[in-house]
Amino acid sequence: MNTWVCLLPPIIAITLAITTRQALLSIYSGVLIGAILLKRDLLTGITMSFDAVAQTFSSESTVKSLIFILVIGAIINVLRQSGAVSQAILMLTEQKKWVNTQQGAQILTFLMGFLMCLEGIGSMMMVGLVGRPLFAQQHLSKEKLAYVANSTGAPLAWLLPVSGAGVFLASLLNAQVEQGVLSGQSMAYLFDAIHYQFYTILVLLSVPVLAIFRHDFSLNINRERTQKERESTDAEKATISVVTVMMLMMPIAILLGSIFLIMTTTGNGNPLKGTISDAIYWSGFITLIGSGFIYRLAGVVFGKYMAWVMEGFKQILPAVVILVLAFTLSHIIGLLGTGHYLAGMLATNFPFWFMPAVIFLAGIVISFSTGSSGATVSILTPIVIPMAMSLGLEVALVIGALVSGAVFGDQSSPISDSVIVAASAADCEPERHFRTQLPLTLSFAVLSFTGYIIVGSMG
Repeated sequence: MNTWVCLLPPIIAITLAITTRQALLSIYSGVLIGAILLKRDLLTGITMSFDAVAQTFSSESTVKSLIFILVIGAIINVLRQSGAVSQAILMLTEQKKWVNTQQGAQILTFLMGFLMCLEGIGSMMMVGLVGRPLFAQQHLSKEKLAYVANSTGAPLAWLLPVSGAGVFLASLLNAQVEQGVLSGQSMAYLFDAIHYQFYTILVLLSVPVLAIFRHDFSLNINRERTQKERESTDAEKATISVVTVMMLMMPIAILLGSIFLIMTTTGNGNPLKGTISDAIYWSGFITLIGSGFIYRLAGVVFGKYMAWVMEGFKQILPAVVILVLAFTLSHIIGLLGTGHYLAGMLATNFPFWFMPAVIFLAGIVISFSTGSSGATVSILTPIVIPMAMSLGLEVALVIGALVSGAVFGDQSSPISDSVIVAASAADCEPERHFRTQLPLTLSFAVLSFTGYIIVGSMG
């Protein structure tokens, strides 16, 4: 559908998400409108919108992502219910006095996101696990925690060539190598493109910088915690479990260790050549099983452990439901050709030196409209790489601009899975997270856009 009509589903979904603050209603409305446009009939469009949700589960990678989120939710609840998190926070803040300021709480939370740097969703959930009690203790807003989670997860994953996102992009570049458009190794292009990811680097560095300058979001209604929340925080500090701090680290150690071991095994001794997606997925189950045995040795009966696991599934389920609809909307938008229409509209009739900035802008528009950095990169890579080669543009610069634009929309769009997961990890409403972070992300986007103009004119 190569007309402006293909823009209606994302426009409607984004508008409703901002105005109604109802994520489920907003995203499904976009799915419904898209299905009606595809079928060109009201009744068959409605039935297609139902079928499209079911068809989302036909994708193995999508199902694995959803299951992984459920497993991570269970692991986090196990760590929380065991008291290990409370005891670790007490040790850091009261006994060791390592973290007793707002800046320290934010920087420690930020660094914990690096433990799951191979997978953006896992990184955001890890930030939420550590950050919730620390931010509550230091009276920092949930919106700020959501920003820390969102500014760590996807940006870090796209910056690292060996992460799941990096391997995904490498596979797209390999296709260009096989077609004879590029020469050499795809990973070499990714490493060369790191310093050209202006927006990604800016938003990642903003977390420690804003922490040092004592920045917190200024919406008073969001910043002020209720008396009930403060009493809950005090109660959590006062209740110290018999489970030692090692009980916090062991499940995380099992998770990271199993990821490395599986990557090494599937890569025939070289973890960089291993199957990252399978390693991340399988390691979740390994961690749940291994943690069960560890907690049993610590005196926690299996019945209680399984109750913690099921409660973790239940707590993360609303976010999973929203993600299912978000994936469905992304599929519908892909069928409509919205991304290709936007790419063609933005990537023509511009001077040579302006092309890196145009590619960055195209990535922003498509990712904000689709809510997906992966979909944006998939759409634009086969378009911009041949264009770069024909124009004599530096390939690494083009990749950096493309990824930066994709990360902005993934981080900032109200229909993005990253916004939903980061808000869920921080126990924050997605609409509040969207509203509070947008001024910052827009500022970094403007700086990055200017940077691409300068670099393009120098080239």
